Amino acid sequence: MSHQLLLDNFKNFINLTQDEEELVLEHITERRFKRGDFLNSEGEVNRFTNFITKGSARVYYIEPNGHEHIVQLGISKWWIGDFPSFITQTKASMFTEALETTEVLSFSHDQLQLVYEAVPKMERFFRLLIQNAYGAFHRRVLQSLSLDAEQRYVAFRNAYPEMDLQISQKHIASYLGMSPEFLSTIKRRIVEKERERKRQKT
Repeated sequence: MSHQLLLDNFKNFINLTQDEEELVLEHITERRFKRGDFLNSEGEVNRFTNFITKGSARVYYIEPNGHEHIVQLGISKWWIGDFPSFITQTKASMFTEALETTEVLSFSHDQLQLVYEAVPKMERFFRLLIQNAYGAFHRRVLQSLSLDAEQRYVAFRNAYPEMDLQISQKHIASYLGMSPEFLSTIKRRIVEKERERKRQKT
């Protein structure tokens, strides 16, 4: 089942033959992490790119003063990791941490190069995946500049409803650039607005 999730993900951008699918899966490493385990750590070269089949994870960096900033959140069917470190094979500037028991299907950097040679379509897949990720990051930057805190949360909830339910409030708050307490206030305000709209309709 977990392999099928990955194959279905490929279909978002490319179509593989059965022989190509089998060849690609030969280069996959199955990995399992407990809550709090690191898929990669800051200061070390990130050797893997990871497709989540179960659980959730976050990518974050730590300022010199100890303050954390979450750059990416991921749940099942998401790719996760310090991508700049993986692509360039240089030391990572971020941590990737499992937020619960998490299972991933991983390509090592070396294995992925072999996949590219054997199945050129896969290079197109990862190129489009990275382009989409860059586009999403760009939208997030614009939202942080143009939207207030409540609008940012609503945009997040609308775009990623499953993630909103699965990821803890403190991590969503960090991802959106606010405190958990302020996010809790925003949620209460949204609930009150929704109740008021329902009352007006009755």
